[in-house]
Amino acid sequence: MTGPVLENLRGGLIVSCQAEAGMPLGSPEVLAALAAAAERGGAAGIRANGPQNLAAICAAVRVPVIAIYKVVSPDSDVYITPTFEAARQAYAACEPPPAILAFDATPRPRPGGEDWRTLLGRIKTELGALAMADISTLEEGLAAADAGADLVATTLSGYTPYTATRRASGDPDLDLVRQLVARISVPVICEGRVHSPEQARAALEAGAFAVVVGTAITAIDWVTRRYVEALKSTQG
Repeated sequence: MTGPVLENLRGGLIVSCQAEAGMPLGSPEVLAALAAAAERGGAAGIRANGPQNLAAICAAVRVPVIAIYKVVSPDSDVYITPTFEAARQAYAACEPPPAILAFDATPRPRPGGEDWRTLLGRIKTELGALAMADISTLEEGLAAADAGADLVATTLSGYTPYTATRRASGDPDLDLVRQLVARISVPVICEGRVHSPEQARAALEAGAFAVVVGTAITAIDWVTRRYVEALKSTQG
């Protein structure tokens, strides 16, 4: 059973509005404008990173926001909302708070030795938010659903050392989507390498509850580069 927030996302497009600080798009005002434009275009939700960006984006849109806080640590490869403090800061950035908090639910060591299951529980009980587990394998998705995640997303497929070969095709991991849908009852979100409307539709056809697209919509430099490369390929 899903609540009203998740029903608003069912079958929809979630646009990831992210850019590193110091990049041309990497300011809260610009990212909020991108989010507002995505909402105007029909996006069902927004995924965003970092307290300042979240504050600006939450103020600019009315659709559900999936909040993360990327924190790089020298002692861990986990950086998507790696600790409860990161989750707390992401949650506190918005008023009202973001509907969903996403976090890395892989078994890799985390900063300070925190356990992802404990983080999941605290997101739900102490913050009262829905918890979305970003995973890279079927086993991780099964474990996250069993631990009580409200959503499971394929975000990290191809981005952990043991799944890196999955990036070779450049396509979304629809096989993982199908496997998860067949085994768990919580919504499965397809995220990662969705580069066209056709691939987004294929993700829904594979059983995804909703689809996250970031680079192909909001990374103007990446989109421009593809056009430039295509034009250059015609020149002898």
